[in-house]
Amino acid sequence: MDSVIWEDTRGAFLRVVVRPNSKEKEFIAEFSAEAIVINLRGPAREGKANSELVKKLSKILGISTAEIILVAGHKSREKTLLIIGIGADSLKEKLSSVT
Repeated sequence: MDSVIWEDTRGAFLRVVVRPNSKEKEFIAEFSAEAIVINLRGPAREGKANSELVKKLSKILGISTAEIILVAGHKSREKTLLIIGIGADSLKEKLSSVT
């Protein structure tokens, strides 16, 4: 999972692959070696899926949406997020408890 979650001085980075317009109920579909696959209900247009992703992650992690920054993949299903002020181990633990 080291290629999926890593950290630097700012916080932890998270690599995800989103599935917009998903009918699945689980937010986290699977943990793979390359990314965490996430189901989103919103469409992949006008930033709706990105907004839903940030809101749901902030709720799961118990942090403000301002502490989650989309650093890559604004118009792609593959995204990289920076979660400010959290360590990689803490992030792994919180995401693992969701499934």
